[in-house]
Amino acid sequence: RRVYAANFVEDLDIARPEVLSPLLAGLDLEPAEILKRAEAEANKAALRAQTERAKSLGIFGAPCFVVGEELFWGDDRLEDALAWCERP
Repeated sequence: RRVYAANFVEDLDIARPEVLSPLLAGLDLEPAEILKRAEAEANKAALRAQTERAKSLGIFGAPCFVVGEELFWGDDRLEDALAWCERP
């Protein structure tokens, strides 16, 4: 949630370690270890696979929410996605 807010509310570049490190530390996590694991080839391969899966679902940007077979794109659609979840 904090990273999401940093990106979409505060317009910070969350790809930069100097942005992520204090966010992770604020969660009592070890930034150096987490960032090292994030850079590992296995994680990069997993990200590529998830990106291909997202494309197959029609996802083309972030944030994007998939509820069942419905796709909601954009932060302004979060309330719509939540309402869709509550449908019978």
